[in-house]
Amino acid sequence: MLRGFTPRLYQETILATAAMKNTLVVLPTGMGKTGVALLLAAQRLSQYPQSKILILAPTKPLAEQHLETFKKALELPEEKFVLFTGEVAPEKRAEIWQTAQIIFSTPQGLENDIIGNKIDISKVSLLVFDEAHRATGDYSYVFLAKQYQRKADWPRILALTASPGSDTTTIEEVCNNLGIEAVEIRTEKDPDVEPYVQPIDIEWKKVELPEEFKKVQRLLQQCIKSKIEQLKQYGIKGTFLSK
Repeated sequence: MLRGFTPRLYQETILATAAMKNTLVVLPTGMGKTGVALLLAAQRLSQYPQSKILILAPTKPLAEQHLETFKKALELPEEKFVLFTGEVAPEKRAEIWQTAQIIFSTPQGLENDIIGNKIDISKVSLLVFDEAHRATGDYSYVFLAKQYQRKADWPRILALTASPGSDTTTIEEVCNNLGIEAVEIRTEKDPDVEPYVQPIDIEWKKVELPEEFKKVQRLLQQCIKSKIEQLKQYGIKGTFLSK
């Protein structure tokens, strides 16, 4: 079902977990989170051929990027891949949903479709949350995950992120909100990832600021200088760099 895609060892290892449990995958940017989603989507479609795959991303450009990646890698007719956006009327989205098999969408519009009973998510065998760290508070991911787990005939959730959160409380909230049962974390230093890490060449370029930016810069420098002068009056020594 996959073409032109050779999975990496760590992607296959993560897949082994994600195929069995709702999984949060934490991988550095550019290290193949989407590849894991591709592998799991192919596996779920093989297991449930009449099911749908739903991939959510917080922005339209990101959803479009995933659409192009999946179209290149999955051997399905082009009409089976559909992008849901706010530009498509709800009635039209409901019609498109019936025939689509791989749906890419931002979460807000889909939330409204479900609330309005315009689409049925019971036949979705895989729900992918990209940028999963957003699943806190009242963000649409939270509502969609709960609805999906309640309504789906064959529920499986895959959550993807490069930055799960800065503290355990936030990470636990994300996991609870998305029904996560397992967490797979890889860094660039892990032995199964390191062979695929490409060296990064950094070139610094100085950019001339526009005049309006320079004006703001001067005002900020004056403010800082004033505060430092006050501190010096109290005997506190400091260094102020004007540039």
